[in-house]
Amino acid sequence: MGKGSRRAADARVNGMPDTEQLELKGFHRTLAETLWLLLILILVYLVIPGADVDVFPIAAASAAFALMIIGFRYLNLFTREARWKLVVETLAMTLLIAFVIWHTGEQHSGLVNLYLLPIVFAALTLGRTMTLAVVGLITVLYLYGWHALLGQTFYGFEVFAHVLFQLGPFALVAYLTSMLANDMNFSRRILRDLSETDGMTGVANMRAFYMAFERELLRAQRERTELSVMMIDADNLKETNDRFGHEAGNRLIVGIVDSMSSVLRRSDLIARYGGDEFVVLLPNTGLQAAGDAAERLRRSIERMAIDVEGTPLRATVSVGYAGYPDTAHDLQELIALADQAMYRSKKAGRNRVTRYGDGVYGDMASAMA
Repeated sequence: MGKGSRRAADARVNGMPDTEQLELKGFHRTLAETLWLLLILILVYLVIPGADVDVFPIAAASAAFALMIIGFRYLNLFTREARWKLVVETLAMTLLIAFVIWHTGEQHSGLVNLYLLPIVFAALTLGRTMTLAVVGLITVLYLYGWHALLGQTFYGFEVFAHVLFQLGPFALVAYLTSMLANDMNFSRRILRDLSETDGMTGVANMRAFYMAFERELLRAQRERTELSVMMIDADNLKETNDRFGHEAGNRLIVGIVDSMSSVLRRSDLIARYGGDEFVVLLPNTGLQAAGDAAERLRRSIERMAIDVEGTPLRATVSVGYAGYPDTAHDLQELIALADQAMYRSKKAGRNRVTRYGDGVYGDMASAMA
């Protein structure tokens, strides 16, 4: 099996799921279990001996809520998870809890602490703004229940202090849980960056490249646009390592990456394929535009130099590229064909750009260099 074929086989691991979608699935699963446990707790409370509750309205509200969960969640099995669904279900859970509290003793109900469920869930999954909204809704519902209990306007320091101390723990839990969620999200972002970034050059690794390609391919298919992939290999890294050491070779690789970044668009994604090889994803880019970009990249690297022990050290690259849908229809094929084109550039004398299926792009410019 040739080197290009091995790379195509390696690329088959690109079926990795989107981490954000995985996180949403986990949130949805957790909320579903929470909602069912809430219903079970309410039903158990209804059958506790000696509990002074109005069973019928609570049972009716619980049944309606269960039907809502089934219709909203389980009858949409093929609907993609979304945060707005979490918001709707969290608000519905809050309203159900308020309804049950009103019918089990109002502000003296033993179920008042159930308000902590939507607060904690919102803080851990929906962000600070949604958490404040949930706390605000609970405050309004609580004050409404207190007003109904007193049968008069809400006045007086004693009443204010009672409500403050009743709602204070809810606000404290919301604040602390939000802070904890922010710390966890920060740590998760750092870990994600580390898992998707090449440590030496700072560009994407192949895991991030595969995921980005899947997104861009779906967009290209949906919007009927083009995209291209470039394979880039440094021509003289081994000689640099042998003469000046691997530290100089690493500096040269970083210089190559900087040169690529200076001529490519912000929407283009550079990934380190391994060693001195790189792959570039060019969204919404046809073959002609990809060839022009590859030639600008080649010239930029050719002009680049780093100082090593007083000696200006230069580099050149061989580039090959292929495009969707003109030459390939999936990532495995695109990388394999771009890889073949890149090796054709090397065989033609290096420091060249080749499009798969064509002759060497930029032969004249390379010969004159």
